Amino acid sequence: MNVLITGAAGFLGRHFAKHHIYLDHHVTAVDDMSSPYASWPESWFPLRTQDAVRFFESYVPRYDIVYHFAAPVGGREKIEGDPLFNADSLRLDAALFRWAVKAKPRVIVYPSSSAVYGVTFQRDVNLPLPLHEAMFDPGATYWEVPDEMYGFTKMAGEYLAWKAAKYGVRTLCIRPFSGYGEDQSPEYPVPSIVARARAREDPLIVWGPGTQTRDFIHVDDVVGATVARVKNGIDGYVTMNIGWGEPVSFNQLALRVASIVDYEPKIVNLADKPFGVMQRYCDPSVMLTYYVPKVSLTDGLTRMLRG
Repeated sequence: MNVLITGAAGFLGRHFAKHHIYLDHHVTAVDDMSSPYASWPESWFPLRTQDAVRFFESYVPRYDIVYHFAAPVGGREKIEGDPLFNADSLRLDAALFRWAVKAKPRVIVYPSSSAVYGVTFQRDVNLPLPLHEAMFDPGATYWEVPDEMYGFTKMAGEYLAWKAAKYGVRTLCIRPFSGYGEDQSPEYPVPSIVARARAREDPLIVWGPGTQTRDFIHVDDVVGATVARVKNGIDGYVTMNIGWGEPVSFNQLALRVASIVDYEPKIVNLADKPFGVMQRYCDPSVMLTYYVPKVSLTDGLTRMLRG
């Protein structure tokens, strides 16, 4: 099997590459290494240090699976502090689908996001509302405002995937919720909280009010759910949430990490720090048809603490 992974030196890229390398598939890995947190184990095989757009313009051969993880990456501070930070994703995604119309890969996996869902659905923790795939449909005549520029670029990427289906391009748009894992950048909240707890900081700092909720899903389950769905065949434009369907507040997350470390810190919330929407968790019904998550939040956090 021939596999292409753009953004291969990033968090998701490395994990999907590892999966296919284990299966002895032929993997072409591309990354421009622009992120300070990009890394690639030399023991795997050489990485093509190249901008994804230039790679697509070289008219590379047909692939069985294309994972398109090339994108600007950063945590909530970048998303809110630099509104145009994610805009370059539009250039990268347009190049992908222009190439796909010509190259006709068997399937594309496009990493969308839970940020495509309208922020109006995610404002009140007292009115819990699981987010279902149909709540963002690129073919609809009206779209709810997504979460920041990041959410807009993902909406645009899905719209391109939906349009490309008319040319025979098959795309699975995965919508992971709050993914985390052992080698994730400290720009993201889970590894930051884990690092503070490992150092047994007291007080233990949590950004925002701490009551904001997320649906935390380990990267192994992101890979597992995606692979399982692809194995069942993709026809045209397809979407899938990836999450447990269980809202957990950031204060609860911090207390769980602290309990694993076996200490009882005071939780202090920094209300002036960016924290996003108040609630976000998924309806995992579509995913559960193909895959059941295996890494519980406690197990995932324990892995991070040991790592």
